[in-house]
Amino acid sequence: MRSDLSILEELGASLAPAEDQPPADVRHRVMTGMRHPVGRPRLLSRLGGVHLAWKIGAPTVAAAAVAAVLVAGQPGGRPTPAPPVPGAGTRAGAGAAPKTPPGAEQVLLLAAQHAAATPTMSARPNQFLFIDSVEVESRIDVKGRTTVSGPLRTRTWLSVDGTHDGLVTQEAGSGKAPTRTHLDGCKNGRQAETIDRPETTPKVACTPEPAYRPGRVPTDADDLLAYVYSVAAAEPEWVSAGAGKDRMPTGFVRLSDDQRAFSEIAEMLYKNHLPAVQQAAFLAASRIPGVQLRHNATDAAGRVGVAVTRTEAGARQELVFNPTTYQYLGHNIIAAEFDLAGAKVVRSPNIGKGSAEFWPGPRPKPGAVIYKSALLRIAIVDKAGQRPG
Repeated sequence: MRSDLSILEELGASLAPAEDQPPADVRHRVMTGMRHPVGRPRLLSRLGGVHLAWKIGAPTVAAAAVAAVLVAGQPGGRPTPAPPVPGAGTRAGAGAAPKTPPGAEQVLLLAAQHAAATPTMSARPNQFLFIDSVEVESRIDVKGRTTVSGPLRTRTWLSVDGTHDGLVTQEAGSGKAPTRTHLDGCKNGRQAETIDRPETTPKVACTPEPAYRPGRVPTDADDLLAYVYSVAAAEPEWVSAGAGKDRMPTGFVRLSDDQRAFSEIAEMLYKNHLPAVQQAAFLAASRIPGVQLRHNATDAAGRVGVAVTRTEAGARQELVFNPTTYQYLGHNIIAAEFDLAGAKVVRSPNIGKGSAEFWPGPRPKPGAVIYKSALLRIAIVDKAGQRPG
């Protein structure tokens, strides 16, 4: 049976024209990285615009041995804002639930009010945003079999001003030593090209991405909405419509800009906990067509909440909230029916500055977990690796 290495090489050849082949050193990094994949692809592959060694950007193809997840839905009007929600802070609090269950957009407005009532933590530029979370993720082995890893206790240290080196550790339990992934800061406009090998890869131009200070991410809802749609237009994503017996993709579908904008907000909510950013993100999400409400959603820590969702191309993305306080709990990606009716399927997508991901095997059954992340605590600390008291 062929290895994932040969499959990935064939995939790259089929997606990128011969005259647009990546340099030999880049191809080597991608192939070598596939042998030793690093955890947290969904977070790390987008931190500060840098990549994992096995996930490269334009004009080449980003191919990962994990599932791509997509979302979309139906438009709807904006409801009248509800009264302020009691309770604030970085942990789930108590409060009175509305007598009438709110809809998806109303939940997002309530979540925005909760974020607005959350005190901003004092943070110096050289400090770090500490994020304590639990993750569950689907992985695919060399034979195309899907397994779910986790729950993984994940602790992340992100630079407050985006210029200092951060860190991610993951603990899988069973007495195993935690894995550690270095996050290279954007210093003097330069940053390591790959985050898992900062000492051996070239430095590339970068813009600092502050984790807890105003930066590229706007704090105004209208501006933030425009920002995520600009990302969707500039960095399109494609997902494989299926795989053949040889485990090669049979075609690709481009995600809608609405879905990309929603998924960009989901990514943003993990990395940036500045209350003004989170408030703007929830308000912006309420204006994206297609959000729906799902009750009794469970995050990676087992907490039950209400979820604002969008579904497209075989996956449902969920933003999970405390059903009483509407504090944001985490992000789920759940497998769904892949309906190709009306979809434009292409054999070789025009990647440009975007990326393409695929399942090198059977797609998961509807309802299966693709990815979950539950936020347990956030805090400001002095050093990467330091835990709050």
